[in-house]
Amino acid sequence: MDRSVASRLQGLFQQLDKIGGKSTKSPLCGEDLQQLRYITSKIFQILNTQEKIHRDSVLKNSGYIDVLLSTLRNSSDRTVVLNVLHCLSELIGKTQVGKRTSVLVNANTTNVLLGAIVRETEEQATCDDLLLCAHQVLAKLAQKDRKIALKARLNRALPITLSLIKNNSCNFKYLQTYLQVFKYYTNNSVNASYLGKHNAIPPMFRVIQQCGRKHITMLKLALDILNNLTKSRNNAARTIGGEHVPHLLALYHEWHQMDTKHRHVSVRKGILNIIKNITNLKSGRKVLADANGIQILYDSSQEVIDCREMESLILLASVIMRKCCPRNKLPLNSLKCPMSFELPESDLYPESSRQDCTSSVFGFSGESQDSDNSSLEDDDDIDSDDERFKTDPPEEVEEDQGRAPEPFRRMAEDLRMYDTFFPELFEIEVDDEDDEVAPPNSIYIPTGTYESYQGLPTMGERELSCPAGMFRMASTMSYTSSKSSGYSSLRCEGYPDPVERCDSATAINLKTGTSVFSLDLPQSVQPSKSALKKPSMVLKSNTTLSSNKKSKSSKKSQKDKKSSKKVSCSSLASSMASSSIRENVELESEFVNSLCITPAPVRESVDDIDRVLMSSSSEEEDLEGCLHDTVVFQEIGRLTKGVYRFEKLAYPDLIGAKGVPTNEPLYHRKFGVQRAKVFEDIDRMIHPENIIDRDVYDLDALVKRTGAAYTIPNQNLLNRDPMRVGSQLEVTAANSLQFNSQFESGNLRKAIWIRDYEYDLILNPDVNTNHHHQWFYFEVSNMVADVPYRFNIINCEKLNSQFNFGMKPVMFSVSDALDGKPHWSRVGTDICYYRNHFTRSAQATGGVKGKTYYTTTFTVKFKHSKDVCYLAYHYPYTYTTLQSHLSVWERIVDNRTIFFRKQDLCETMTGNSVPVLTITAQPKTYSREHVEELKSRPYIFLSGRVHPGESNSSWVMKGTIDYLLSRKPSAQLLRETYIFKVVPMLNPDGVINGNHRCSVAAEDLNRRWDNPCPRLHPTIYHTKGMLQYMQMISKIPLVYCDYHGHSRRKNIFLYGCSPSMSWIPNDTQNPAVTGNRGEDNSFKTLPRILHLTSSVFSWQNCSFVVEKAKETTARMVVWRQIGVIRSYTMESSYCGIDKEGKYKDQHISTTMLEDMGQKFCEALLRIRSRFGGYDVAASLPTSSSSQLDMESGAGARPRRDRDVGDNMIDDDNFGGGDDIDDMNEESSLEDDISQDDDDNVYDEDPS
Repeated sequence: MDRSVASRLQGLFQQLDKIGGKSTKSPLCGEDLQQLRYITSKIFQILNTQEKIHRDSVLKNSGYIDVLLSTLRNSSDRTVVLNVLHCLSELIGKTQVGKRTSVLVNANTTNVLLGAIVRETEEQATCDDLLLCAHQVLAKLAQKDRKIALKARLNRALPITLSLIKNNSCNFKYLQTYLQVFKYYTNNSVNASYLGKHNAIPPMFRVIQQCGRKHITMLKLALDILNNLTKSRNNAARTIGGEHVPHLLALYHEWHQMDTKHRHVSVRKGILNIIKNITNLKSGRKVLADANGIQILYDSSQEVIDCREMESLILLASVIMRKCCPRNKLPLNSLKCPMSFELPESDLYPESSRQDCTSSVFGFSGESQDSDNSSLEDDDDIDSDDERFKTDPPEEVEEDQGRAPEPFRRMAEDLRMYDTFFPELFEIEVDDEDDEVAPPNSIYIPTGTYESYQGLPTMGERELSCPAGMFRMASTMSYTSSKSSGYSSLRCEGYPDPVERCDSATAINLKTGTSVFSLDLPQSVQPSKSALKKPSMVLKSNTTLSSNKKSKSSKKSQKDKKSSKKVSCSSLASSMASSSIRENVELESEFVNSLCITPAPVRESVDDIDRVLMSSSSEEEDLEGCLHDTVVFQEIGRLTKGVYRFEKLAYPDLIGAKGVPTNEPLYHRKFGVQRAKVFEDIDRMIHPENIIDRDVYDLDALVKRTGAAYTIPNQNLLNRDPMRVGSQLEVTAANSLQFNSQFESGNLRKAIWIRDYEYDLILNPDVNTNHHHQWFYFEVSNMVADVPYRFNIINCEKLNSQFNFGMKPVMFSVSDALDGKPHWSRVGTDICYYRNHFTRSAQATGGVKGKTYYTTTFTVKFKHSKDVCYLAYHYPYTYTTLQSHLSVWERIVDNRTIFFRKQDLCETMTGNSVPVLTITAQPKTYSREHVEELKSRPYIFLSGRVHPGESNSSWVMKGTIDYLLSRKPSAQLLRETYIFKVVPMLNPDGVINGNHRCSVAAEDLNRRWDNPCPRLHPTIYHTKGMLQYMQMISKIPLVYCDYHGHSRRKNIFLYGCSPSMSWIPNDTQNPAVTGNRGEDNSFKTLPRILHLTSSVFSWQNCSFVVEKAKETTARMVVWRQIGVIRSYTMESSYCGIDKEGKYKDQHISTTMLEDMGQKFCEALLRIRSRFGGYDVAASLPTSSSSQLDMESGAGARPRRDRDVGDNMIDDDNFGGGDDIDDMNEESSLEDDISQDDDDNVYDEDPS
């Protein structure tokens, strides 16, 4: 900068400091005043005429700024004040004012200016130019001063600016500046309320009227100010009372007609924002409807519906219309479930204290009416892409005491009842004479040629002549289950009838039943044509022998060919089933040199785990395709007890349908689909005369009509769907779809015919409750092919859904099944989820008023006319399916190597048995060493399906059990390493009756683990009892995992427990903190392994937070009370995968879920407990190993070579997981009140 200019400025500021910078009580006069005017004028002249660098030098010198502000504060001369204001304006500049403005704001310029404005208005005659200049500077400072509204209120400047606006409503020269400052004032809610009381709203409407089309800038400012003011409910009511709403609608319509080129969309948007604030009140919604506002907004939106530039405007208009449309009750007589179940008395949980009692809490008696304070302002849910959701306000709980709840403990004598569920500990007897070498009476068969097989006896000859100890005789150990399955057939697709082939034999030790070797023979008979057309294998039910005595005595029973317990035949059947499962049917006759000797399994070392797993992955699943037996299913289905009578067996369940074998991509919704659906719903309300409104399925009416007969036991349940395909219905309602949900796990309460190809569907709540609507499963028929049918499920409760983020429902077609494609497939287009106009009872929302339901809508084109199809939320897995699978597992398991026991843990309240499984490897011999080795194996405890709607958890459980019972070497190694206790279905009653979350006790069983009632929660009571028993006998499980489903997230992940992330400060009441040792982080090893070995498991989604609200869930109770460090909840997505890898952006399938069950088992092989409980992870295969599916998995890193005793991966290698919101796994109040209104800014969780 020029030295002469700098020196002049320095001199001028020094003089100004001497004269004007001093505080004086009396105004300056004479020469001092003239000198002050001259100095300030010269400073302004220099700043105005010189370059920018001169102004910046003044700003950088804080002393100069202080002198100017002191002069402004102390001087009362208008000329001096104007000169200082001009100087400040020049210092700020006209462009890029951000940094310069910040300097002045930090110097407290705002307060000085406001003080100058207040002083000026105290004069009798004010100077308009001074007030205008001061507001111009304020308008610039307001951009950086976030507290300007507060400062204006404290300096009492609000009414001054308001008065200036009133006085200059036609003086547009001054008005724009005042409006700019006033807009910043009204950003503060307190200021807005204050100004509303001082009549600030009418002047704004006068300004709007004066602006017309010419003064667009001032019109926008006035609209923004009104928007800020009407955010206050009192101001909104004042606007309504002033009859300004019709004026706003007329103004909107006028601008819609004029602005054909959409140059001033912001003007219309400003008007709609004001209307949106007004319609937050019931009176505002009524006034808008009375003024025909809904029709005006609807028509104007339809005219620009295809214009992308108008998207924000259309969205805003749709929100207003949806709020103003009449809010109706669901078309039901009562909210409660049409079926109820009388609950037993409980001293522990009296009826009056139950969360969801079956008394007057149901129904509409407490239906809330909109008050004038009811707000719908959070309704902007259209086309939302945010997957992180807010939840309902948490339930009020008592003050945190910083400690966990006291556990309920049972007496040791009481826990002794669980002895019977540990046969591996108490039923195996030591035989000291037994040794590990093969006895002399073992059979030895030398290697031979194909001709050697020609002399082997046929199946009939074997049955009569072969000794009972030959050809895969069942294990002779006394503790093997001997119960007959009771069913007459087992059909396995892809395998010929067993009477046509016998291709396997095993030589065994006749004393111990131990396998010495197996003989695989070539197929000697070509399969018949009928077998090729309808490949099936029928096996006679049998029981395994429990001792050598039974084996010998069974020879006598072989003579009776009609007996169902033929020993040799049973052995042969078991042999053929095992062999057939391993091999595919060969259509060409080939000689196969298949004579092989298979020694008894040998326990692998840790270093061999990778090799074992890799070899196992190349084998075919030997149980796949043979688990489902329609005859067995039908027999068990008739014994299954529901709260109400079933009409049929669902065809997909009857035939054991699974997902399609190919990947199905996530749905990518086209832009504007959800908005279009919302407008269709609005059109229904505007034009009700176009609606059919006919009930085509009504479960309430059916229950009422049949009365007590509706609850009679299920008898002779059948399925005739194949005969119904293509049949014509009766004349009545012949053009409408037909619905049915009266089968196991079915859920559909009502279907209403709305338009020709549109139906509203209402779901059943959980039994004995009035809420929990998510799971659906129903049949639809009488359709026309290639016609788009729209289905609207109108009583959903969650705030958002994965239906908004790519998920499709699943559908099964009977016609496709008859054509050889018996699979569930993902279907639907135009899928979305949004808030509707049906109100929810305050009793169903925990007393919260004003909430509405949500709609799940999707469109389906059926491939076949007159088909019978089933639609479901997710792949169904029913209680009968589980029991039929267990029955088949019992019959085909290899009892020579696998210890498998299925027992009934207890009965549910409706009388259904709850199975518990024990799975491990048989001891090699009965020697004391081997028996003790079996008893010393650590335990793994698995449970699942505590929430009935989480059918994905059952598919994971099926994959786990399939793997545990398979003949893979890795599975055998796993069985030799651990003893598995499995409770595959904790809530059978809920599953059977189509519940989503609760049991028939109307309670979330995953909130009752802390103190379960034996009468109301028998499954939880006895499952926890088993765990307490294991704790008592010092057999605490190494791992506990509860399988769940997650409705809000993708991928599969685990929740664990970390003391460092506990709600309790310095949490030491847990198994991970012992003595002086720090936190044991071994619980993180298993999820890390799963992340690397599974393409569908995501470490980033894992969480280890310990929340107070979850203290009564299985994961937390087993961790804290039982003492299991590795206590997990496994969450499986209903939707799909977004983890990088081969399944990214694909729907999750039954294959992926079952594979997850296998991967979980394989991961257990990679951890070993040593040195006081620290995990040891076996080395992972290199990245080139195809078995790990790590081709493109997120988070996968090159393996570091380490010692076996080291942790697999350092903690800092993974950054995700610890901060995940545990929304699904065990949601607290959300699930208890409204299934958490899952989220449209509302996971439910779930678990």
